[in-house]
Amino acid sequence: MASRTTPAEHAAISQFGTELRRLRELSDMSQKDLGNRTGTSKQQVGAVERAIRKPSKKFAELADRALDAHGGLLNLWPGAKRAQPWWLEKFAELETKAQVINEFQPQAVSGLLQTEDYARALVNAAFPPLRPDEAEHHLEGRLERQRVLAREQPPLALFVMDEATLRRPVGGEAVMKEQYKALLEKAQLPHVQLQILPFDRGAHSAMNGPLILLNMTHTESLVYAETPGSGQVITDARVVADCRQQFGALCSMALSPAESLDFIASL
Repeated sequence: MASRTTPAEHAAISQFGTELRRLRELSDMSQKDLGNRTGTSKQQVGAVERAIRKPSKKFAELADRALDAHGGLLNLWPGAKRAQPWWLEKFAELETKAQVINEFQPQAVSGLLQTEDYARALVNAAFPPLRPDEAEHHLEGRLERQRVLAREQPPLALFVMDEATLRRPVGGEAVMKEQYKALLEKAQLPHVQLQILPFDRGAHSAMNGPLILLNMTHTESLVYAETPGSGQVITDARVVADCRQQFGALCSMALSPAESLDFIASL
């Protein structure tokens, strides 16, 4: 891998290679066969699958067509212009199909509830720093996700946020004042419930990071876990069940929805 490749780019190349191999094996196609259909060699296909070689856009297009991926593989092409990292795009797609969203945030206001100025301040604080055009692109993607709460039949969205999300002055006093107002407005929506977990509740089980649960149907749920530079969707039934109980415990520790609104208003 070239030294100029960033960790994020390498992660995207690796994701593309993993999906390429999965689709090829599902199609019962050898690396040589795929090479013949994409104008490359067996060795080049193998190098892409092992994330040693970055695929060209032409290769991604031909491989997508050869494997009947219907654009799925092409969307993972590492050079594609993205409003969000590939792992977040996968989650955001699932988020739009969820019937219920349960989300706990310990450090920042949920992305679905952020004002534009608050979101911009977070994007501009990213490290490594983003170029101005990249920052605007990420901001667009974040605000686009919020449309899920404004659609005709939105999901039921239950948010629990640690008091720290309200105390950290992201963007300054004026930005936070508008963010408080936005939270109060969003919490009035019939399908949105907001609870604040105050500092005086002490230690809790989710101090190590955010927790997001999506109920896709009455019987199918999943968990989204994000770490620096990556994120993953977890469908293991035991993990999902544990996270559901954990979210329930956080709700019980937090202020009631009415008390939470009074708390935000006091700020």
